[in-house]
Amino acid sequence: MRIKQGERMYKFYYFRPMAGRHNHFEYRILTKEKINGTLEMVSYNFKIENGEPQKSSLTRVPNISKEELDQIVQNVIKKTNTDSDEFEELDLSQCSSIDEQIEFLKGQDRIDTMYIT
Repeated sequence: MRIKQGERMYKFYYFRPMAGRHNHFEYRILTKEKINGTLEMVSYNFKIENGEPQKSSLTRVPNISKEELDQIVQNVIKKTNTDSDEFEELDLSQCSSIDEQIEFLKGQDRIDTMYIT
């Protein structure tokens, strides 16, 4: 997902089921806030196979409201019986700029700076 000028990241969600921990399996939902206030969402499965990161089942939703996103996240939690220790929400909406978000993610060791231009 590319972040255009004037846009910023919104929230990242990580679902880490106990059953998949040995493969570092996660289901991820990443969102950005567009200039018009709507969100764009990307979700995918992530795991490590033979020491290599793998992504699969990529889904992109170009326009979604914050309310719809909340419903999706709650449905995933409910349908997968996700416990609180299997779920993480990283809220980037409190940062006032993309630069502040990047610095926050660097501090959390959550960003690969080779992709930032």
